Amino acid sequence: MSSKRTLVRGGQVYDHDGDVHKPAVADILIEDDTIVSVGADLPADGVHEVIEASGRLVVPGLINAHYHSHDVLCRGLFEELPLEIWLLYTLPMGAGRSKEEVRARTLVGALECLRCGITTVQDMLGLVPLDDENTDVVIAAYREAGIRVVFSPMVWDIPPIGMVRHKDSLPPDVQEMLGNKPRPIRQQLDYLEHQFKRHPAGGTLHWAVAPFAPQRCTPKMLQGCAELAHKHDLAVYTHVYETRGQVLIARELFAQHGGSLIDYMDDVGLLGPRLNIVHSVWISRREIDRMAAADAGIVLNHLSNLKLKSGIAPVRDMREAGVRLGLGCDNCSGTDVQSVFQAMKMFCLIAAVSDPQPGPGLAHEVLRHATLGNARTAGLAGRLGAIRPGYKADLILIDLNDIAYLPYNSAARQLVYTEAGRGVESVIVDGRVIIKQGVVKTLDEDALRREVTDLMRHFIADYDAVVESARCPTCSMHTGGCGSRISEWTGSSGAADDAKRRSLRRWLSGVKPIATPRNRLPALPLSRVSPPRHRPEP
Repeated sequence: MSSKRTLVRGGQVYDHDGDVHKPAVADILIEDDTIVSVGADLPADGVHEVIEASGRLVVPGLINAHYHSHDVLCRGLFEELPLEIWLLYTLPMGAGRSKEEVRARTLVGALECLRCGITTVQDMLGLVPLDDENTDVVIAAYREAGIRVVFSPMVWDIPPIGMVRHKDSLPPDVQEMLGNKPRPIRQQLDYLEHQFKRHPAGGTLHWAVAPFAPQRCTPKMLQGCAELAHKHDLAVYTHVYETRGQVLIARELFAQHGGSLIDYMDDVGLLGPRLNIVHSVWISRREIDRMAAADAGIVLNHLSNLKLKSGIAPVRDMREAGVRLGLGCDNCSGTDVQSVFQAMKMFCLIAAVSDPQPGPGLAHEVLRHATLGNARTAGLAGRLGAIRPGYKADLILIDLNDIAYLPYNSAARQLVYTEAGRGVESVIVDGRVIIKQGVVKTLDEDALRREVTDLMRHFIADYDAVVESARCPTCSMHTGGCGSRISEWTGSSGAADDAKRRSLRRWLSGVKPIATPRNRLPALPLSRVSPPRHRPEP
Protein backbone atom coordinates (compact mmCIF):
# COMPACT_ATOMS: atom_id res chain seq x y z
CA MET A 1 0.00 0.00 0.00
CA SER A 2 1.39 3.41 -0.97
CA SER A 3 2.12 5.90 1.80
CA LYS A 4 0.18 9.14 2.25
CA ARG A 5 2.17 12.36 1.99
CA THR A 6 0.90 15.60 3.54
CA LEU A 7 2.51 19.04 3.24
CA VAL A 8 1.92 21.72 5.87
CA ARG A 9 2.99 24.80 3.95
CA GLY A 10 4.13 28.26 4.94
CA GLY A 11 3.59 28.35 8.69
CA GLN A 12 5.85 29.74 11.40
CA VAL A 13 7.30 26.49 12.75
CA TYR A 14 8.15 26.56 16.45
CA ASP A 15 11.64 25.20 17.13
CA HIS A 16 12.72 24.69 20.76
CA ASP A 17 16.32 25.37 19.73
CA GLY A 18 15.58 28.21 17.33
CA ASP A 19 14.05 31.66 17.62
CA VAL A 20 11.25 31.02 20.15
CA HIS A 21 9.87 34.56 19.75
CA LYS A 22 9.58 34.82 15.96
CA PRO A 23 9.93 31.31 14.50
CA ALA A 24 11.03 30.99 10.90
CA VAL A 25 8.54 30.25 8.14
CA ALA A 26 8.94 26.68 6.85
CA ASP A 27 7.14 23.72 5.34
CA ILE A 28 6.62 20.35 7.01
CA LEU A 29 6.46 17.18 4.93
CA ILE A 30 4.64 14.27 6.56
CA GLU A 31 4.67 10.70 5.32
CA ASP A 32 1.91 8.64 6.93
CA ASP A 33 2.42 9.26 10.67
CA THR A 34 5.95 10.69 10.62
CA ILE A 35 7.62 14.00 9.85
CA VAL A 36 10.17 13.41 7.10
CA SER A 37 11.37 16.92 6.33
CA VAL A 38 11.20 20.48 7.67
CA GLY A 39 12.44 23.38 5.56
CA ALA A 40 11.67 26.28 3.27
CA ASP A 41 9.88 25.76 -0.05
CA LEU A 42 9.68 21.97 0.08
CA PRO A 43 8.50 20.43 -3.24
CA ALA A 44 4.90 19.25 -3.38
CA ASP A 45 5.64 16.35 -5.74
CA GLY A 46 3.62 13.28 -4.84
CA VAL A 47 1.79 15.09 -2.02
CA HIS A 48 -1.78 13.95 -1.42
CA GLU A 49 -2.89 16.87 0.77
CA VAL A 50 -1.61 20.41 1.25
CA ILE A 51 -2.51 22.27 4.43
CA GLU A 52 -1.99 25.99 4.00
CA ALA A 53 -0.45 27.39 7.20
CA SER A 54 0.30 30.97 6.22
CA GLY A 55 -0.53 33.24 9.14
CA ARG A 56 -0.40 30.25 11.47
CA LEU A 57 2.02 29.23 14.21
CA VAL A 58 2.77 25.52 13.96
CA VAL A 59 3.57 24.05 17.37
CA PRO A 60 4.40 20.52 18.56
CA GLY A 61 1.26 18.88 19.91
CA LEU A 62 0.91 19.52 23.64
CA ILE A 63 1.04 16.53 25.99
CA ASN A 64 -1.05 16.17 29.15
CA ALA A 65 1.07 14.02 31.45
CA HIS A 66 -1.51 13.49 34.20
CA TYR A 67 -5.25 13.00 33.82
CA HIS A 68 -8.07 10.76 35.04
CA SER A 69 -11.04 10.23 32.73
CA HIS A 70 -13.18 8.52 35.35
CA ASP A 71 -14.74 11.72 36.73
CA VAL A 72 -15.19 13.84 33.59
CA LEU A 73 -18.93 14.12 34.24
CA CYS A 74 -18.25 15.59 37.70
CA ARG A 75 -16.96 18.82 36.18
CA GLY A 76 -18.34 21.82 38.09
CA LEU A 77 -19.78 19.82 41.00
CA PHE A 78 -17.12 20.61 43.61
CA GLU A 79 -15.57 23.65 45.18
CA GLU A 80 -13.79 24.43 48.44
CA LEU A 81 -13.03 20.80 49.28
CA PRO A 82 -9.63 19.51 50.39
CA LEU A 83 -8.45 16.41 48.58
CA GLU A 84 -9.25 13.81 51.24
CA ILE A 85 -12.89 14.87 51.47
CA TRP A 86 -13.24 15.51 47.73
CA LEU A 87 -12.24 11.87 47.13
CA LEU A 88 -15.20 10.67 49.21
CA TYR A 89 -17.52 12.25 46.64
CA THR A 90 -15.73 11.90 43.33
CA LEU A 91 -14.49 8.29 43.57
CA PRO A 92 -17.99 6.73 43.91
CA MET A 93 -19.10 8.63 40.80
CA GLY A 94 -16.47 6.92 38.63
CA ALA A 95 -17.03 3.33 39.71
CA GLY A 96 -19.41 0.76 38.29
CA ARG A 97 -20.90 3.03 35.64
CA SER A 98 -22.63 1.92 32.45
CA LYS A 99 -20.66 1.22 29.28
CA GLU A 100 -22.49 4.10 27.60
CA GLU A 101 -21.35 6.48 30.33
CA VAL A 102 -17.75 5.19 30.23
CA ARG A 103 -17.66 5.79 26.48
CA ALA A 104 -19.20 9.25 26.71
CA ARG A 105 -16.95 10.49 29.50
CA THR A 106 -13.87 9.25 27.63
CA LEU A 107 -14.94 11.04 24.45
CA VAL A 108 -15.76 14.29 26.27
CA GLY A 109 -12.36 14.38 27.94
CA ALA A 110 -10.57 13.53 24.69
CA LEU A 111 -12.50 16.18 22.78
CA GLU A 112 -11.67 18.88 25.31
CA CYS A 113 -8.00 17.93 25.17
CA LEU A 114 -7.96 18.15 21.37
CA ARG A 115 -9.70 21.52 21.29
CA CYS A 116 -7.03 22.81 23.69
CA GLY A 117 -4.20 21.60 21.47
CA ILE A 118 -3.44 18.42 23.44
CA THR A 119 -2.50 15.63 21.07
CA THR A 120 -1.40 13.11 23.72
CA VAL A 121 -3.09 12.44 27.07
CA GLN A 122 -1.85 10.19 29.86
CA ASP A 123 -4.99 8.60 31.33
CA MET A 124 -4.28 7.19 34.80
CA LEU A 125 -7.72 5.67 34.91
CA GLY A 126 -9.54 4.39 37.97
CA LEU A 127 -11.37 1.67 36.07
CA VAL A 128 -13.97 -0.17 38.16
CA PRO A 129 -14.35 -2.98 37.46
CA LEU A 130 -11.05 -3.90 35.86
CA ASP A 131 -12.27 -6.10 33.03
CA ASP A 132 -12.00 -6.66 29.29
CA GLU A 133 -15.31 -5.04 28.44
CA ASN A 134 -14.62 -1.72 30.18
CA THR A 135 -11.09 -1.64 28.78
CA ASP A 136 -12.40 -2.19 25.26
CA VAL A 137 -14.87 0.68 25.63
CA VAL A 138 -12.18 3.13 26.75
CA ILE A 139 -9.65 2.19 24.08
CA ALA A 140 -12.31 2.25 21.35
CA ALA A 141 -13.41 5.73 22.46
CA TYR A 142 -9.87 7.08 22.32
CA ARG A 143 -9.41 5.61 18.85
CA GLU A 144 -12.72 7.11 17.75
CA ALA A 145 -11.67 10.56 18.94
CA GLY A 146 -8.26 10.22 17.28
CA ILE A 147 -6.16 11.42 20.21
CA ARG A 148 -2.94 9.71 21.26
CA VAL A 149 -3.28 8.08 24.70
CA VAL A 150 -0.81 6.70 27.23
CA PHE A 151 -3.20 4.38 29.04
CA SER A 152 -2.55 3.16 32.58
CA PRO A 153 -5.42 1.66 34.60
CA MET A 154 -4.53 2.15 38.26
CA VAL A 155 -3.74 -0.80 40.54
CA TRP A 156 -3.41 -1.11 44.33
CA ASP A 157 -3.71 -3.76 47.01
CA ILE A 158 -4.02 -1.69 50.20
CA PRO A 159 -7.56 -0.26 50.56
CA PRO A 160 -8.12 3.42 51.39
CA ILE A 161 -8.67 2.64 55.08
CA GLY A 162 -5.02 1.61 55.19
CA MET A 163 -4.04 5.28 55.00
CA VAL A 164 -6.02 6.24 58.10
CA ARG A 165 -4.22 6.61 61.42
CA HIS A 166 -5.69 4.54 64.27
CA LYS A 167 -7.97 2.85 61.77
CA ASP A 168 -8.67 -0.06 64.12
CA SER A 169 -10.48 2.33 66.46
CA LEU A 170 -13.08 3.16 63.81
CA PRO A 171 -16.42 1.27 63.77
CA PRO A 172 -16.82 -1.34 61.01
CA ASP A 173 -19.39 0.75 59.09
CA VAL A 174 -17.02 3.71 58.96
CA GLN A 175 -14.18 1.50 57.78
CA GLU A 176 -16.43 0.09 55.07
CA MET A 177 -17.47 3.57 53.96
CA LEU A 178 -13.84 4.64 53.64
CA GLY A 179 -12.97 1.41 51.82
CA ASN A 180 -11.62 -1.66 53.57
CA LYS A 181 -11.47 -4.32 50.88
CA PRO A 182 -7.99 -5.13 49.52
CA ARG A 183 -7.42 -6.18 45.93
CA PRO A 184 -5.48 -9.29 44.95
CA ILE A 185 -2.09 -8.42 43.53
CA ARG A 186 -1.67 -11.19 41.00
CA GLN A 187 -5.13 -10.71 39.54
CA GLN A 188 -4.46 -7.04 38.77
CA LEU A 189 -1.00 -7.57 37.31
CA ASP A 190 -2.34 -10.42 35.19
CA TYR A 191 -5.13 -8.13 34.00
CA LEU A 192 -2.56 -5.56 32.82
CA GLU A 193 -0.44 -8.14 31.03
CA HIS A 194 -3.56 -9.55 29.41
CA GLN A 195 -4.56 -6.11 28.10
CA PHE A 196 -1.06 -5.47 26.72
CA LYS A 197 -1.53 -8.61 24.60
CA ARG A 198 -5.16 -7.93 23.65
CA HIS A 199 -4.41 -4.34 22.61
CA PRO A 200 -0.76 -4.18 21.56
CA ALA A 201 0.82 -0.73 21.68
CA GLY A 202 0.93 0.90 18.28
CA GLY A 203 -0.43 3.86 16.37
CA THR A 204 -1.97 6.21 18.92
CA LEU A 205 -2.13 3.67 21.78
CA HIS A 206 0.64 3.45 24.36
CA TRP A 207 0.66 1.75 27.74
CA ALA A 208 2.09 2.65 31.14
CA VAL A 209 1.96 1.10 34.62
CA ALA A 210 0.21 3.01 37.41
CA PRO A 211 0.33 1.87 41.03
CA PHE A 212 -2.17 4.22 42.68
CA ALA A 213 0.29 5.53 45.31
CA PRO A 214 3.14 3.94 47.27
CA GLN A 215 1.15 4.09 50.53
CA ARG A 216 -1.65 2.16 48.79
CA CYS A 217 0.67 -0.62 47.61
CA THR A 218 2.59 -3.32 49.46
CA PRO A 219 6.21 -3.96 48.51
CA LYS A 220 5.07 -7.01 46.56
CA MET A 221 2.67 -4.91 44.46
CA LEU A 222 5.28 -2.23 43.74
CA GLN A 223 7.86 -4.87 42.86
CA GLY A 224 5.34 -6.48 40.52
CA CYS A 225 4.71 -3.13 38.84
CA ALA A 226 8.44 -2.51 38.46
CA GLU A 227 8.95 -5.94 36.91
CA LEU A 228 6.02 -5.47 34.54
CA ALA A 229 7.29 -2.06 33.42
CA HIS A 230 10.78 -3.46 32.84
CA LYS A 231 9.47 -6.46 30.92
CA HIS A 232 7.40 -4.33 28.54
CA ASP A 233 9.63 -1.22 28.53
CA LEU A 234 6.93 1.01 30.00
CA ALA A 235 6.83 4.18 32.07
CA VAL A 236 5.45 4.19 35.62
CA TYR A 237 3.21 6.88 37.13
CA THR A 238 2.14 7.12 40.78
CA HIS A 239 0.74 9.78 43.14
CA VAL A 240 3.22 10.96 45.77
CA TYR A 241 3.08 13.66 48.47
CA GLU A 242 -0.04 15.40 47.23
CA THR A 243 -1.05 16.56 50.73
CA ARG A 244 0.59 17.21 54.09
CA GLY A 245 -1.23 14.21 55.53
CA GLN A 246 0.65 11.93 53.16
CA VAL A 247 3.95 13.13 54.60
CA LEU A 248 2.67 12.22 58.05
CA ILE A 249 1.69 8.76 56.76
CA ALA A 250 5.20 8.33 55.37
CA ARG A 251 6.78 9.27 58.68
CA GLU A 252 4.58 7.00 60.76
CA LEU A 253 3.94 3.97 58.54
CA PHE A 254 7.21 3.86 56.58
CA ALA A 255 9.70 4.51 59.38
CA GLN A 256 11.70 1.46 58.29
CA HIS A 257 12.29 3.32 55.00
CA GLY A 258 13.46 6.51 56.68
CA GLY A 259 9.93 7.90 56.82
CA SER A 260 10.19 8.62 53.08
CA LEU A 261 8.00 7.36 50.24
CA ILE A 262 10.90 8.02 47.85
CA ASP A 263 13.16 5.77 49.93
CA TYR A 264 10.38 3.18 50.09
CA MET A 265 10.11 3.07 46.30
CA ASP A 266 13.88 2.87 46.03
CA ASP A 267 14.03 -0.01 48.49
CA VAL A 268 11.50 -2.03 46.45
CA GLY A 269 13.22 -1.33 43.12
CA LEU A 270 10.82 1.21 41.62
CA LEU A 271 12.95 4.37 41.75
CA GLY A 272 14.66 4.90 38.42
CA PRO A 273 14.37 6.41 34.92
CA ARG A 274 10.94 4.84 34.27
CA LEU A 275 9.35 6.39 37.37
CA ASN A 276 7.28 9.57 37.37
CA ILE A 277 5.78 10.80 40.63
CA VAL A 278 2.74 13.01 40.32
CA HIS A 279 2.19 16.15 42.45
CA SER A 280 5.17 16.18 44.86
CA VAL A 281 3.74 19.16 46.72
CA TRP A 282 5.29 18.16 50.05
CA ILE A 283 8.50 16.52 48.85
CA SER A 284 11.73 17.45 50.67
CA ARG A 285 14.86 18.79 49.01
CA ARG A 286 16.76 15.64 49.97
CA GLU A 287 14.14 13.55 48.19
CA ILE A 288 14.19 15.82 45.14
CA ASP A 289 17.95 15.39 44.89
CA ARG A 290 17.51 11.64 45.15
CA MET A 291 14.92 11.73 42.35
CA ALA A 292 17.27 13.75 40.14
CA ALA A 293 20.15 11.34 40.77
CA ALA A 294 17.93 8.43 39.73
CA ASP A 295 16.70 10.26 36.58
CA ALA A 296 13.15 9.88 37.87
CA GLY A 297 10.59 12.52 36.92
CA ILE A 298 8.04 14.76 38.63
CA VAL A 299 4.72 15.67 36.99
CA LEU A 300 3.41 18.95 38.40
CA ASN A 301 -0.31 19.65 38.73
CA HIS A 302 -0.52 23.17 40.15
CA LEU A 303 -4.12 23.69 39.05
CA SER A 304 -5.60 20.83 41.06
CA ASN A 305 -3.19 21.31 43.98
CA LEU A 306 -4.49 24.83 44.47
CA LYS A 307 -8.16 24.04 43.93
CA LEU A 308 -8.02 21.09 46.35
CA LYS A 309 -6.08 23.07 48.98
CA SER A 310 -3.07 20.77 48.81
CA GLY A 311 -0.33 23.39 48.62
CA ILE A 312 2.32 24.57 46.18
CA ALA A 313 5.13 22.38 44.91
CA PRO A 314 8.68 23.66 45.59
CA VAL A 315 9.44 24.50 41.95
CA ARG A 316 12.64 26.39 42.67
CA ASP A 317 14.17 23.41 44.48
CA MET A 318 13.17 21.15 41.59
CA ARG A 319 14.72 23.42 38.99
CA GLU A 320 17.91 23.81 41.03
CA ALA A 321 18.20 20.04 41.46
CA GLY A 322 17.75 19.44 37.73
CA VAL A 323 15.04 16.85 38.22
CA ARG A 324 12.98 15.93 35.14
CA LEU A 325 9.71 17.90 35.05
CA GLY A 326 6.41 17.41 33.31
CA LEU A 327 2.98 19.03 33.51
CA GLY A 328 -0.51 17.62 33.94
CA CYS A 329 -4.08 18.87 34.22
CA ASP A 330 -5.45 16.18 36.58
CA ASN A 331 -9.14 15.38 37.10
CA CYS A 332 -11.95 17.25 35.41
CA SER A 333 -13.53 17.69 38.85
CA GLY A 334 -10.22 18.68 40.44
CA THR A 335 -9.28 21.41 37.98
CA ASP A 336 -12.46 21.50 35.84
CA VAL A 337 -10.42 21.93 32.67
CA GLN A 338 -8.01 20.03 30.45
CA SER A 339 -5.78 22.88 29.30
CA VAL A 340 -2.01 22.63 29.15
CA PHE A 341 -2.06 26.34 28.32
CA GLN A 342 -3.41 27.00 31.83
CA ALA A 343 -0.91 24.54 33.33
CA MET A 344 2.00 26.26 31.57
CA LYS A 345 0.93 29.72 32.69
CA MET A 346 0.47 28.49 36.26
CA PHE A 347 3.98 26.99 36.25
CA CYS A 348 5.46 30.35 35.33
CA LEU A 349 3.38 32.29 37.85
CA ILE A 350 3.99 29.83 40.71
CA ALA A 351 7.72 30.44 40.28
CA ALA A 352 7.18 33.80 42.00
CA VAL A 353 5.83 32.00 45.08
CA SER A 354 8.77 29.62 45.29
CA ASP A 355 11.27 32.39 44.53
CA PRO A 356 10.09 36.02 44.35
CA GLN A 357 13.37 37.16 42.82
CA PRO A 358 13.47 37.74 39.04
CA GLY A 359 15.12 34.93 37.12
CA PRO A 360 15.49 33.66 33.57
CA GLY A 361 12.51 33.69 31.23
CA LEU A 362 10.29 30.69 31.83
CA ALA A 363 7.98 30.61 28.79
CA HIS A 364 10.31 28.71 26.47
CA GLU A 365 11.30 26.41 29.35
CA VAL A 366 7.74 25.44 30.20
CA LEU A 367 6.97 24.79 26.53
CA ARG A 368 9.75 22.21 26.65
CA HIS A 369 8.24 20.65 29.77
CA ALA A 370 4.80 20.47 28.13
CA THR A 371 6.15 18.75 25.02
CA LEU A 372 9.59 17.16 25.21
CA GLY A 373 9.46 16.74 28.99
CA ASN A 374 6.03 15.17 28.98
CA ALA A 375 7.05 12.86 26.14
CA ARG A 376 9.98 11.71 28.27
CA THR A 377 7.64 10.83 31.15
CA ALA A 378 5.90 8.33 28.87
CA GLY A 379 9.10 6.84 27.49
CA LEU A 380 8.43 8.54 24.15
CA ALA A 381 11.50 10.79 23.98
CA GLY A 382 12.75 11.12 20.42
CA ARG A 383 9.27 10.39 19.07
CA LEU A 384 7.04 13.18 20.42
CA GLY A 385 7.40 16.79 21.51
CA ALA A 386 9.20 18.50 18.63
CA ILE A 387 8.80 19.28 14.93
CA ARG A 388 11.78 17.37 13.59
CA PRO A 389 12.37 14.68 10.97
CA GLY A 390 11.73 11.25 12.44
CA TYR A 391 9.25 12.52 15.05
CA LYS A 392 5.57 11.61 14.97
CA ALA A 393 3.40 14.11 13.11
CA ASP A 394 1.53 15.50 16.13
CA LEU A 395 1.02 19.21 15.40
CA ILE A 396 -1.28 22.08 16.24
CA LEU A 397 -1.87 25.15 14.10
CA ILE A 398 -2.51 28.39 15.99
CA ASP A 399 -4.32 31.22 14.22
CA LEU A 400 -2.12 34.30 14.53
CA ASN A 401 -5.09 36.45 13.52
CA ASP A 402 -6.62 35.77 16.93
CA ILE A 403 -6.69 38.83 19.20
CA ALA A 404 -4.27 37.07 21.57
CA TYR A 405 -1.53 37.77 19.01
CA LEU A 406 -2.30 41.43 18.39
CA PRO A 407 0.37 42.68 18.58
CA TYR A 408 2.52 39.64 17.94
CA ASN A 409 5.80 40.01 19.83
CA SER A 410 6.76 36.55 21.12
CA ALA A 411 5.46 33.14 20.12
CA ALA A 412 6.66 31.49 23.34
CA ARG A 413 5.39 34.14 25.74
CA GLN A 414 2.04 34.62 24.05
CA LEU A 415 1.44 30.88 23.83
CA VAL A 416 2.07 30.58 27.57
CA TYR A 417 0.64 33.80 28.99
CA THR A 418 -2.04 34.78 26.46
CA GLU A 419 -3.34 31.72 24.60
CA ALA A 420 -6.39 30.07 26.18
CA GLY A 421 -7.08 27.50 23.47
CA ARG A 422 -9.22 29.84 21.38
CA GLY A 423 -6.51 30.15 18.77
CA VAL A 424 -6.22 26.39 18.16
CA GLU A 425 -7.46 26.12 14.59
CA SER A 426 -6.27 22.71 13.38
CA VAL A 427 -4.92 19.61 15.10
CA ILE A 428 -2.96 16.76 13.52
CA VAL A 429 -2.35 13.51 15.42
CA ASP A 430 -0.19 10.71 14.02
CA GLY A 431 -0.35 12.38 10.61
CA ARG A 432 -4.16 12.45 10.62
CA VAL A 433 -6.09 15.72 10.58
CA ILE A 434 -8.43 15.54 13.59
CA ILE A 435 -9.56 19.17 13.71
CA LYS A 436 -9.49 21.27 10.54
CA GLN A 437 -10.19 25.00 10.70
CA GLY A 438 -12.10 24.53 13.94
CA VAL A 439 -14.21 21.58 12.81
CA VAL A 440 -13.76 18.18 14.49
CA LYS A 441 -13.53 15.54 11.77
CA THR A 442 -13.73 12.42 13.95
CA LEU A 443 -16.76 13.02 16.17
CA ASP A 444 -20.30 14.35 15.89
CA GLU A 445 -20.13 16.96 18.66
CA ASP A 446 -23.86 17.68 18.63
CA ALA A 447 -24.70 14.00 19.00
CA LEU A 448 -22.22 13.70 21.86
CA ARG A 449 -23.84 16.66 23.63
CA ARG A 450 -27.26 15.05 23.34
CA GLU A 451 -25.90 11.76 24.63
CA VAL A 452 -24.26 13.36 27.64
CA THR A 453 -27.39 15.38 28.43
CA ASP A 454 -29.42 12.17 28.57
CA LEU A 455 -26.83 10.39 30.72
CA MET A 456 -26.59 13.25 33.19
CA ARG A 457 -30.18 12.77 34.37
CA HIS A 458 -29.22 9.49 36.03
CA PHE A 459 -25.72 10.68 36.92
CA ILE A 460 -26.95 13.70 38.89
CA ALA A 461 -29.52 11.60 40.73
CA ASP A 462 -26.72 9.25 41.79
CA TYR A 463 -24.54 12.20 42.79
CA ASP A 464 -27.29 13.68 44.94
CA ALA A 465 -27.66 10.32 46.68
CA VAL A 466 -23.92 10.24 47.46
CA VAL A 467 -24.06 13.77 48.88
CA GLU A 468 -27.17 13.00 50.93
CA SER A 469 -25.53 9.92 52.43
CA ALA A 470 -22.89 12.14 54.00
CA ARG A 471 -25.29 14.77 55.31
CA CYS A 472 -25.49 15.38 59.04
CA PRO A 473 -29.15 15.15 60.18
CA THR A 474 -28.48 17.67 62.96
CA CYS A 475 -27.09 20.65 61.06
CA SER A 476 -27.35 19.69 57.35
CA MET A 477 -23.60 20.03 56.90
CA HIS A 478 -21.63 17.38 55.03
CA THR A 479 -18.82 15.02 55.89
CA GLY A 480 -16.25 16.82 58.03
CA GLY A 481 -18.47 19.87 58.34
CA CYS A 482 -19.46 19.42 61.96
CA GLY A 483 -18.86 17.30 65.01
CA SER A 484 -22.33 15.75 64.87
CA ARG A 485 -21.70 13.64 61.79
CA ILE A 486 -18.36 12.48 63.18
CA SER A 487 -20.07 11.71 66.48
CA GLU A 488 -22.65 9.63 64.62
CA TRP A 489 -19.85 7.54 63.12
CA THR A 490 -17.71 7.13 66.21
CA GLY A 491 -19.99 7.18 69.26
CA SER A 492 -21.55 9.86 71.39
CA SER A 493 -19.54 10.18 74.57
CA GLY A 494 -16.54 9.11 76.62
CA ALA A 495 -12.82 9.65 76.33
CA ALA A 496 -12.37 6.76 73.89
CA ASP A 497 -15.08 8.15 71.62
CA ASP A 498 -13.51 11.59 71.78
CA ALA A 499 -10.22 10.06 70.66
CA LYS A 500 -11.97 8.38 67.72
CA ARG A 501 -13.57 11.63 66.68
CA ARG A 502 -10.28 13.46 66.88
CA SER A 503 -8.59 10.75 64.83
CA LEU A 504 -11.16 10.84 62.07
CA ARG A 505 -11.24 14.65 62.09
CA ARG A 506 -7.45 14.81 61.78
CA TRP A 507 -7.54 12.44 58.83
CA LEU A 508 -10.34 14.27 57.05
CA SER A 509 -8.86 17.72 57.49
CA GLY A 510 -5.14 16.96 57.26
CA VAL A 511 -4.42 19.91 59.51
CA LYS A 512 -1.23 18.65 61.14
CA PRO A 513 1.44 21.22 60.19
CA ILE A 514 4.40 19.75 58.36
CA ALA A 515 6.86 22.39 57.26
CA THR A 516 8.42 22.11 53.84
CA PRO A 517 10.33 25.10 52.43
CA ARG A 518 8.49 27.38 50.03
CA ASN A 519 5.14 25.61 50.08
CA ARG A 520 3.44 26.36 53.38
CA LEU A 521 -0.28 27.05 53.20
CA PRO A 522 -2.71 27.70 56.08
CA ALA A 523 -4.89 24.82 57.21
CA LEU A 524 -8.44 24.76 55.87
CA PRO A 525 -11.08 25.13 58.62
CA LEU A 526 -13.50 22.23 58.72
CA SER A 527 -16.42 24.65 58.77
CA ARG A 528 -15.70 25.44 55.12
CA VAL A 529 -16.01 21.84 53.99
CA SER A 530 -19.42 21.29 52.41
CA PRO A 531 -19.91 20.01 48.86
CA PRO A 532 -22.86 21.52 47.02
CA ARG A 533 -25.92 19.66 45.96
CA HIS A 534 -26.46 19.86 42.26
CA ARG A 535 -29.71 21.78 42.66
CA PRO A 536 -30.26 24.78 44.94
CA GLU A 537 -31.83 23.88 48.25
CA PRO A 538 -34.91 25.68 49.62
